Amino acid sequence: MYGRFAGLDVGRKGTRISLIKRGLRETRLLRTIHSSSLDEVFNDKSLPRGDLAVSLASSPVSIRSIGFPFADHKKIDQTYEYELESVSTFDPREKIHAYHLVKREKGAEALTCVFEKSQLAKLLDSYNKAKIDPKVVTYGAIALGALDGVVEGARPLILIDIGDVEVCFTLFDNRGVRLVRSSEEPISSLYEGIGQKLGLSDNEVDFSKLNVNQESLKECLAHLIREIKRTIKFFEIELEDEVKTVLISGLASKIPGLRDLLKRELNRDVGYVLIPDLGVDQSPAFAKSYALALYGGVFKKGYLNFRKGEFSYVGAGWELRKAFATPAILLATLIFLLLFSSALRYFDLSSRVRTVDAQIAQIVKDTFPKVEVIPKPDEFMENEVAKVRSRFNLMQGAGSEPSPLDVLRAISESLPESLSLTVNEIRFEGTNRVKIRGICNSYQEVTEIEEALSKSGVFETVKRDQTGNAVDGKTKFEISTMLKSKV
Repeated sequence: MYGRFAGLDVGRKGTRISLIKRGLRETRLLRTIHSSSLDEVFNDKSLPRGDLAVSLASSPVSIRSIGFPFADHKKIDQTYEYELESVSTFDPREKIHAYHLVKREKGAEALTCVFEKSQLAKLLDSYNKAKIDPKVVTYGAIALGALDGVVEGARPLILIDIGDVEVCFTLFDNRGVRLVRSSEEPISSLYEGIGQKLGLSDNEVDFSKLNVNQESLKECLAHLIREIKRTIKFFEIELEDEVKTVLISGLASKIPGLRDLLKRELNRDVGYVLIPDLGVDQSPAFAKSYALALYGGVFKKGYLNFRKGEFSYVGAGWELRKAFATPAILLATLIFLLLFSSALRYFDLSSRVRTVDAQIAQIVKDTFPKVEVIPKPDEFMENEVAKVRSRFNLMQGAGSEPSPLDVLRAISESLPESLSLTVNEIRFEGTNRVKIRGICNSYQEVTEIEEALSKSGVFETVKRDQTGNAVDGKTKFEISTMLKSKV
């Protein structure tokens, strides 16, 4: 799905919306919005009323991982309901269910989620009253799997989204999302505990500003901590492996002291989710809505969507599409005629190109008589010329560009002596591009390296391509630069 797509995370504290734009090559975040009124914000911000993804926040009837010896989604579509029926105590035809396909080394697994039809009908009715018709209705814990390429840490990794309605658990292995579950009870218990300890109603609770001592906080979070421990244990038994990384997100994840409390209770390191497009401040609150936007925006076969059968998405624009059907047919006919005319022109030009290619081949052969076979004469000639230019530019002071020696000297002189930096590679690409790879102590030092190179006076542009975690808590980086021409 190309164009704008929104993800809606609806909770007690309003709705968090992430709006993205999907193109052929990249997906970028357009904006994040927090609103208490859906209808008003969709009018004020001109948000799409159909191209959006939401999640069922109520507890599912069942979550099953069904294995198949094949990974063809068409075959799985035909058989997974029978497999679900064989392992269930209910009739799947009386429920609404869908699956997320996870491919394995051999075959695939269908992470199947089952809800009551009344749960979905109630959800859609609430949105339709606000003149909103979501194209994708999925399960929040599954949608968080869209963050697979963003979350960092050793796998298996568990992402715990502690929202203001439910807590979602999503387990990632080296191939992506593996197991999921969710629960509303820990959040209800948390609000109840806060109300008893501080006398605050649900509307008065601001998680980021809760002022409560560690002992009282532990009492309020007792149900949540038990649920987290139980879920981690369950996941480890299913995986037959230890969960190595714990990341948290969601509104309640910003409760002061929560991270330290979880570290002690779980006896392992706990970190916050960091999504580059959202930044440090917004990542916890908007992680789920951003994941929903990504999951819905890239929706394809094998993705979980409850908009099917009697709940199929029709869209508000079907009458408009019907009215424009005839003009569309005429336009398609005109395009066909234009393509046919272009094809005739193409074959004529192709004949001329072959003649020119033959002439180029003869010239190259005359220039390089010792080369017996030259499959692509034009590319061969360009490569030979490029080799000569490259050798010439490597000479000290040759041409108008800084020499490699100048570049190395500038890098060495510009970097602060206080930095603990290991440069693994400096690669010259062409005549004016230099790529630097290395390891330093932190993301802050990467920023300092960028600033130092930018101020060196040798580089036209300095761009950070990527950063990541290295061993021993260090940070690896890759920076691309473009040289200035000598005056």
